Amino acid sequence: MNAKYNYYMRKVDLDGTALENYRNLESNFTGLRYYKTTGLNDIGKAKNIYTEQYAESDRLRVLLPTHYQSGSAVHSTSDIANEATTIVMTFIVIGSESQRETTVKNFEDYVRTGAHSYYDDARYLEFDFIVTEDIKVSDEKWHGSQPYVELEVRMQNLNGKTRVHQTS
Repeated sequence: MNAKYNYYMRKVDLDGTALENYRNLESNFTGLRYYKTTGLNDIGKAKNIYTEQYAESDRLRVLLPTHYQSGSAVHSTSDIANEATTIVMTFIVIGSESQRETTVKNFEDYVRTGAHSYYDDARYLEFDFIVTEDIKVSDEKWHGSQPYVELEVRMQNLNGKTRVHQTS
């Protein structure tokens, strides 16, 4: 059985609040096809865990993020703030030369303006991102008689890790 997955993005404000409904990338950008992703499962370095070394001790002094529940200190991964990670998504754009150029331009215009949220129904992982680095477009390639270009987009994951997408 060959499953067909969908890949979605929507614009969000810098706090992650949705500004539009999710768009199916392959339906909304003619000829755009998801190819691969790297860094989706990466977790950024913890920013709010502090350590100190003292000459009088061979043990580190550690300050962990804490919340209180029923009067007791609780340590949880939800209390940890992570540095942003980079997720690299690669898409393939098929179609005539002019259609490929139009799709690349339209997709670039979309992902480079503001913050977005991404999720797919292959992994049900979600993340908020911005694009600040270059978008790499390959020279024309061929698969049989089908010309295509690869589009590589480097995304800064604003939360430093992905989360499970909540269906509404």
